[in-house]
Amino acid sequence: MSLIAIWDTKELDKYIDKLKGLAEEEVQKFCEDTLKEIAARTLAKIIARTPVGVYPPGSGKVGGTLRRGWTAGEDMDPYEYIYDHVEVVKKGRVYQIIISNLVEYASYVEYGHRQNVGQYVPAIGKRLKEPFVEGEFMMTVSVDEMQNELPALLEKKMNDFIKEHLK
Repeated sequence: MSLIAIWDTKELDKYIDKLKGLAEEEVQKFCEDTLKEIAARTLAKIIARTPVGVYPPGSGKVGGTLRRGWTAGEDMDPYEYIYDHVEVVKKGRVYQIIISNLVEYASYVEYGHRQNVGQYVPAIGKRLKEPFVEGEFMMTVSVDEMQNELPALLEKKMNDFIKEHLK
């Protein structure tokens, strides 16, 4: 018994021609927009996980400096910040956005830090009791969580792009 399979590739050829016909600018805009969405979602997760200092009434201190540090000190929506204030850098075939926090103690809160037991800290009005403060890992956990969500997000974005450009 023999089976001969013949396929008409006319439709596939048309599809390939449409893909080749996409302008480089359209592909680049898709990549930049997708990266901005990923960055904005990641930043929203990071901000939500960032702890806010609680200070005694009348101390004159307000918590939230570290949280505001993710958006350059501005108290704004992460999506607005990423889309309006952050630049996408293209290096070869790699697109990159840098999310950072310039508050001086950000890395200590992220990864933890040692401290001198018994030292008095006027800012909190207490003596230190623990030799090590565990990190909050607000950025690390958020990036890992976003990595797990990426396949579904990218598949949706690519399907939408294909539907829009290859009708």
